Amino acid sequence: MKKLLATYGKTMWLAAALLLLQEIQAQTDTVKKDSGVDWIDAITSRVTPYGSLRIGAGFAEEGEIGISNNAPRIGIKVKHALSPNEADNFNVIGGIEFGLNLVSRDETVEFAVDPGAGIAQVGDAVFARLGYAGFSYKDLEFTFGKQNSVYYQLGANQVDKFSAFGGAAIGVWNISDGGVSGTGRANQLLKVSYANSGLKIGVQGQARNISVNSKSLDTYGLGASYTIGGFAVGLGYNKVLDGVEDPLPNQAKDGDEAFVTSASYEKDRFSVAASYANLKQHQRLGDTFYDATGIEFYLGYIFSKNKRWKAATGFNYLTPDSEAGLGDFNNAFAIGEVSYAFKKGSKLFAAAKIDQSEDTTGDRRNQSVFGIGVKFDF
Repeated sequence: MKKLLATYGKTMWLAAALLLLQEIQAQTDTVKKDSGVDWIDAITSRVTPYGSLRIGAGFAEEGEIGISNNAPRIGIKVKHALSPNEADNFNVIGGIEFGLNLVSRDETVEFAVDPGAGIAQVGDAVFARLGYAGFSYKDLEFTFGKQNSVYYQLGANQVDKFSAFGGAAIGVWNISDGGVSGTGRANQLLKVSYANSGLKIGVQGQARNISVNSKSLDTYGLGASYTIGGFAVGLGYNKVLDGVEDPLPNQAKDGDEAFVTSASYEKDRFSVAASYANLKQHQRLGDTFYDATGIEFYLGYIFSKNKRWKAATGFNYLTPDSEAGLGDFNNAFAIGEVSYAFKKGSKLFAAAKIDQSEDTTGDRRNQSVFGIGVKFDF
């Protein structure tokens, strides 16, 4: 079964890569026929490289010093018209994104809940984050491969605003990068999305063969968001159909189901966001899967005249249902940060995570962390 999964995954990646290369080669051959066109410019107009270098350094309250990744990545996106009439807006689209482990993962001084990599790739220097291909027609897109879920993009994304530490109570990265359950960067995903005038709607399903309960469609998810003025609201739902009672690392738990809703409001220098998640057999502690509810809150204010300095605060709180039998276990921490934006999407920041999370006996289980970091987008 593992061999079948690996073969299928490699096939999907190879298909996506070949499709992207084919479109680049096709465009090269076309522009070569017209000596008046710079073929490099023609290709780059359809291929968009991007990246985000993110790293932090800090210390825990007991004095341990560490340097940690904060989900750095590089990638390319491709969009190539399939019709000579631009008004048709019919395109082939795709993308490949790789994560980078700039330093070894520090288990005490961590800046990101998302480990970046899938289960089999944690610790690799370079690893696959995304790889997909598909088609777009006007307001519709159909894509297949490893992709961001509609659960995250439409349901939980409104509240994911902190430079570091947030995202622990929305159920996105429940196990590794959320690829198996389908709430994070979902593996072997088929996705259809629609976007027009502030309204976004998405449906998805994972087609795989990783358990004895495999079906034609092994998970499904729904998501929607709406933005008007400075207000945005979203919701997401995901359900696993091929879960097993005792899952292996690459399998989902029987009964895995997740719902999230989030909302945000921005006006001038002020921004606020909140989320609520209801999770069934989705979170894991050791070998135990449990039901839980989660709340996240974010409040930010740009306080300098040049609009570069920003202060933000908030909290993450995730608690198991009482029937889970986990005693006082929870995730509970406050976040505070100050950042300086020196370019759109790029910033320096100082952040603190005041952690009051408890173990099953009610004792504190995590240290508070203080640090500085940089995020440089290009």
